[in-house]
Amino acid sequence: MHQLASLDLRLLRGGQVLVPVTLQKSAAYMYLEIANPFSSMFQQSVDRLALPTTEIAKGLDITFGSKRVRHYATATDFTLGGIQFPRQNFLIEPELQKSATHDSVEVIGLMGIDLLWAMDIELDLVHSKLNLYEPGRCAGRVVYWATQYNLVPLQRDAFGEFYFPMELDGRKLEATISTATSVTTLSTDVTKRVYGFDKGSPGVESTTDGSGKEIAQYRAMRLTAAGLSVADENVMLIDPPSDTCRLARKNDAIGYTGCLYRYPLKLGSDVLKKLHIYIAAKENLMYFTGTGEDASQ
Repeated sequence: MHQLASLDLRLLRGGQVLVPVTLQKSAAYMYLEIANPFSSMFQQSVDRLALPTTEIAKGLDITFGSKRVRHYATATDFTLGGIQFPRQNFLIEPELQKSATHDSVEVIGLMGIDLLWAMDIELDLVHSKLNLYEPGRCAGRVVYWATQYNLVPLQRDAFGEFYFPMELDGRKLEATISTATSVTTLSTDVTKRVYGFDKGSPGVESTTDGSGKEIAQYRAMRLTAAGLSVADENVMLIDPPSDTCRLARKNDAIGYTGCLYRYPLKLGSDVLKKLHIYIAAKENLMYFTGTGEDASQ
């Protein structure tokens, strides 16, 4: 196995994961979000670094949240753990304009799968590590930390984002993993049509802020995949991704048609912290063990 980079991650209280990068020879962080097909930067960081920007071609509709992305910035000196990207484009985040800081280091944006999809990815949140490898060198022999493991076949969408079938309370849904939040999320169009409940149904618990305003709804559900079973996982109910997304049975799981890079179920860091994962890019396989099976512990 030819390791290209080994990065020490920072896990924040809200579940977000920070990955260290270098841009124009300055150290910075980016939020890691494997479930996002595109990397982006905050406008404040683009302005401070004086990066050149380009208007996105008309007809290419990319949205973050409810707002359309209109420009991208180009960096010519971007480095990820020693891996150099001579010319890398970043969408300019339309909703979050200002940069953040962590331990006095600027957080300049979000790292999506576009920077990683061509490499093998080892994600070990328990030990706060992200390791990147040259793909295809040790097919079938990548789990070096344990003698036994499980694997799940992956599918890729047009942007390189991977997804896989996951059983939730006995029904298979298209799922992906998200390193941006601590909680696992499920769209309410799925809860209504597939499971027969919504945010106001019995068994759904709500959380409130300091003023008593309701901010989230959860339901305890059971997650199951090959070699993985999580009982009574608190799944957060979220609104459907867009009006164009339509639920349909695709292969052996329920997913969306009519929209891109959208999946009903996202596994958050609460589940990912229970796993040690290796994603093989050329094989389109996700190998994983439970953290209790990690021989290095």
